Amino acid sequence: MRKIFKNTAVISILTFSSRVLGVIRDALIAMCFGISSQSDAFFIAFRPFDLVRKLFSEGILSISFVPVFSETLEKQGHSKAVTMAFSFFCFLSLMGILIVLAGIFFAPVIIKIIAPGFVGSSYKYGLTIILFKIMLPYLWFILITSLCMGVLNSFGNFGIPAIAPVVFNLVVILFTLLISKVFEIPVIGLAVGVSIGGILQLAIQIPFMIRLGMLKIPVFQLFHPKVFKVIKIMIPCMIGAASFQINIMVASFFASKLDVGSVSFIYYADRLVQFPLALFTVSVATVFLPELSKKAALGQLDEIAALFSNGVKLVFFITIPAMAGLLALNETIVAFLFGHGAFNDLAVQQTAECLVFLSLGLWAFTGVRLFVTLYYALSSIRIPFYSGIMTILFNLIFCTLFIDSLGIKGLVLSVSISAMAGFLYLFINIPGVVNIDKFEIIVSACRSLFLSVIMFFLVKQAAAFLLTAGSSKFWFGTGVMGCIGFGMIFYLSVNILISSPELKMLKKGLIQSKS
Repeated sequence: MRKIFKNTAVISILTFSSRVLGVIRDALIAMCFGISSQSDAFFIAFRPFDLVRKLFSEGILSISFVPVFSETLEKQGHSKAVTMAFSFFCFLSLMGILIVLAGIFFAPVIIKIIAPGFVGSSYKYGLTIILFKIMLPYLWFILITSLCMGVLNSFGNFGIPAIAPVVFNLVVILFTLLISKVFEIPVIGLAVGVSIGGILQLAIQIPFMIRLGMLKIPVFQLFHPKVFKVIKIMIPCMIGAASFQINIMVASFFASKLDVGSVSFIYYADRLVQFPLALFTVSVATVFLPELSKKAALGQLDEIAALFSNGVKLVFFITIPAMAGLLALNETIVAFLFGHGAFNDLAVQQTAECLVFLSLGLWAFTGVRLFVTLYYALSSIRIPFYSGIMTILFNLIFCTLFIDSLGIKGLVLSVSISAMAGFLYLFINIPGVVNIDKFEIIVSACRSLFLSVIMFFLVKQAAAFLLTAGSSKFWFGTGVMGCIGFGMIFYLSVNILISSPELKMLKKGLIQSKS
């Protein structure tokens, strides 16, 4: 468990840095472009690439590739693992090139499908096509970067892959502030920055791949049997592990039919929910997958059950109060982070409303990500696949039903409700080979929820007292941070008083990780 905590701490720190830079990046985009046709066009054009990035960098490739690669490395040795990785590199490269070429030729059709509401506006539709084509090379770099990440993680190197998003965010920030002004249409500079960021994201991982001997070209074997095994797992994984990202993209498609700015509102709300989700859940899941896969290969099922149960309880212990905090301070957080420059009061209000309905599903997004990791470590693909299909279908139905009555709020609510249904399905059908105590997880989550509800009301009262109208930006920001700090202190203090097992576990892990 010490190794798990240590690696999770490393990833969490680097992910935190990346997420802070990501928030700064989005705040600058909001300040420079506001809520406009340009911002909507960029977010729609960027959404498919963002989906692929999240699929491969934060889930799909790791879930499908890492268990097979780890098994090959453990049982057949380094040279066989290199052969398999090189074969998969060739497959991903070919697939990426074909997709990029198809995207260039069929961009108008693709944009009509993913943003039907843009077709009526020739400027927005044309701009979206241009941005989409500029960012197409980024897709190839995502695929290869994700492969490098999977290999490095399998060798226990979690730090360098976690630094890559930091580099990407820094590049996009640079282009947003400086380079975009050179272009007649500034948002084009932003799209160029995305592609350049993708190149550098890959470049920083290459030296470490060389050091591991992974770039020594082995006996060429394009159709390695283990590659087919990975592909066979990867395709259903795209449904099982990525339902949340797919549903957000679907909600954006529906939002393209609504008023200008609707696509941007969903994007910014999603970014705020992604902060705790990626910081804690993805960090734990990234470290868990290689460990669980190795234990599954060695038949250590009791250790898997204990390790996974503790991980789930800790993640819920952190994400449930984070959800309460987002609900309590929704509008103030949005105003503090994005309410500058071209991002007006109406944009703050609309984004904050989206954030409320999306935050309601944070616990479910967290649960799905963790339980999918368990299923795939055990080579169980069917249940997550069914869960993903069910979640996506529910989201399509709810989006269709809610868009007329609730508008954009109905779209993000659909995403949350669908995720809840998907999580419950995964939770009920946990494989019987691992003896995971469901009741213990429920008790732990309910304890965190009870304390988080109290914290919610106290933070609301603190916000009403500290965040007075007409205060300067400095004091407003200080008040927001004060409310967040107050909520954290209350939550941790009560857990200390009641000697909660999750806090004891967290303390023990932190002490062990330092030793």
